[in-house]
Amino acid sequence: MALTRQQSVHTYKSTSGSQSYYFDVVVDAQGVVSVRNIRTPTGGICDPYTAMSATVMADIKAATELVTLLQLETEVESGNVVFTGQTSQAVVIPPGVLNNTNYRVVLTIPDSTLLITSGWTTTGFTVEAATVYGTLAAPKTVGYSVLVKTSGTSDLSGTVSIADTDAGSKAVVFTTPLSTTNYRVLLAPQGFFDAYVPTVTKLKTGFTITLGHVPAAGSPVLVGYDVFV
Repeated sequence: MALTRQQSVHTYKSTSGSQSYYFDVVVDAQGVVSVRNIRTPTGGICDPYTAMSATVMADIKAATELVTLLQLETEVESGNVVFTGQTSQAVVIPPGVLNNTNYRVVLTIPDSTLLITSGWTTTGFTVEAATVYGTLAAPKTVGYSVLVKTSGTSDLSGTVSIADTDAGSKAVVFTTPLSTTNYRVLLAPQGFFDAYVPTVTKLKTGFTITLGHVPAAGSPVLVGYDVFV
């Protein structure tokens, strides 16, 4: 039996005042995103006098962008590692999950400790702490998610290099502006240093990554980022 996916359908609801609308955002086998079957709870919209508000139209646009983003990056592996007094813990990825090392790792850290990942291969990587982390009496559980791009043209994830001439911050500009500023940015500093995104810099057109220091001349630092709407 030959099995191929022909389409995926995501159904959304948008409400304006007392009127609700439902619509389907469809992704076909080639990854093309479209909208169809806009309807009310009592049936499809077929008369020429029904008008949708600007709010509903904005929701349809936002839903289309969200589904498009879902096609750009996906989680292929996740789990936890437990530190009980070590400086590093190895993560093993089952064979066949990855075929290259062009993936991103996002860590969920239970406190303010800085952790990094290193030694990326197709079968695993290492989570590192600058000093011993956790104890047998008080273990520290760190979650990880392995993300891969499903589109080589996405600018919603990547890595920036911040040099001393950048004065401790650098802007990330989206090729296509988003319809909302209500998105999350997850950062993965490639080194033991602080990096964050000031809320005031989160715009529809992009955001700014700020360091807690200015890098030394000739020693730029790298910060990975992933954007989720």
